[in-house]
Amino acid sequence: ALELIKDSDDRPQLFPVLRSLGSFYNFRAEFDKAAEIGREIQALADRQNDPSMQVDGNLLVGVNVGFVRDLRGGSELLDATIESFGAHPYRAPRLRLGSDPRIPCLTTSAFFHWLLGFPDQALERADRAVQLAVAIQHPTSHAYALFHSGFLHLWRREPALVQSRALALIDIAGDHDLPIWSAIGTFLLGAASAGLGNVEEGLSALRHGIGRYQEMKTPPVFWPMLHHVLAEAHARAGQTDEGLASIDQAIAMLGEDSRAVLIPEMFLVKGDLLSGSNRPAAADPGVWYRRALERAAALAARMSQLRAAIRLCRMPWDPDTARSCRAELETLYATFTEGFTTVDLAEAREQLAT
Repeated sequence: ALELIKDSDDRPQLFPVLRSLGSFYNFRAEFDKAAEIGREIQALADRQNDPSMQVDGNLLVGVNVGFVRDLRGGSELLDATIESFGAHPYRAPRLRLGSDPRIPCLTTSAFFHWLLGFPDQALERADRAVQLAVAIQHPTSHAYALFHSGFLHLWRREPALVQSRALALIDIAGDHDLPIWSAIGTFLLGAASAGLGNVEEGLSALRHGIGRYQEMKTPPVFWPMLHHVLAEAHARAGQTDEGLASIDQAIAMLGEDSRAVLIPEMFLVKGDLLSGSNRPAAADPGVWYRRALERAAALAARMSQLRAAIRLCRMPWDPDTARSCRAELETLYATFTEGFTTVDLAEAREQLAT
């Protein structure tokens, strides 16, 4: 269908076809193809002088470039896009199945700012996404904003807020017959319960949510994230084998040698699962923490880098290695300019105070 209309880009059919293709490739986790469709939308928006259409193009490019190749570049493009639709009138597209593109611009920007080491800016973006979704009164957009805001709070280790977002998501999904979001909401609620200390209850809800999600025709793009969260809950429960099975699936889906920005977080969870378990030396958690730190540094993912540095400092090293780890953490902590009330930065301060 795209080839039939591509030679006449003034036809109104071209943009919806491009946007649908972009979503299709996104859902299939074919990120390079989705980014290329985004560039075609950007070019079309330029030719038609359509800043609202440009939001869709920038979203596809920014998300896919940021998550799989260039965290800073993707974040900067989304920042510029958010500034643009905040400063100029925005003409919303007709929404049928997807969400208003401004919502994923904001939530993805929140994720990127968190990973880059700007927790306060990340929180502002996630909260703004929820506020915008409420204002436009579009249930799918609201569900999308609640889930991704909840996931940011999961990263920030704020389980009570995760619980609040999850319950609101389940309500929205139930009121508007959104079964996929209902399953995802149940999963998120399980993660919150595990984080609040109700580990068995949390694991039960996580398994129920992921089971419901698996029964539907669901996009593979969410699967690494779901397996990652499930593995963390298994780690809390001391279920090493189950957790390793989940995290190894997540790592395999992304590619162990990939530049996906979530890979360092996967390595951290694998290290946590191995920590304290009776495993051979080849499964030393310190190896995975070091890999997480080095990969995060290469990706400019300062928050993952900090989390890895804290874990390395806690390892039972010889005095010289311990001093080296401490120096790494001290240097890294000094680069942060915000987010000092978050759990991770508080833990860094405590570690440096010992």
